[in-house]
Amino acid sequence: MDMLDIREADDVIVVTFKMANIVDEPTIRKIGAEFEKLTLESTVHRKLLLNFQGVTFLGSYMISQIMRLHKMCQKDQVTLKLCNISPKIYEVFQITMLHKVLSIYDTEGKALSAFNSKLKRWFGGR
Repeated sequence: MDMLDIREADDVIVVTFKMANIVDEPTIRKIGAEFEKLTLESTVHRKLLLNFQGVTFLGSYMISQIMRLHKMCQKDQVTLKLCNISPKIYEVFQITMLHKVLSIYDTEGKALSAFNSKLKRWFGGR
């Protein structure tokens, strides 16, 4: 899919978005369909990381797709983490209190390390 770069890092499926603004509904629907496939692929490793490097704006529908993915991952026992979220997008997560629900890390390296860490943090890893 043009919109996503999907790769494996150690035993984690890493998804990086290839666009700065994720706002239009048809694009977000395609990403949502890809998320469904990813949860199936991730069940082998049980680890999925969404890397938002370069993403500057998310539409509200995209945020709902992230939460839908979060619920699918919980159901399938896949650990989901997010990283490299811009300050403006992170502010939206704070206002909506989603930063307390989602595991959010500053960098991909920190998120990947957290997958292998035995310590669980109450408020995520930011």
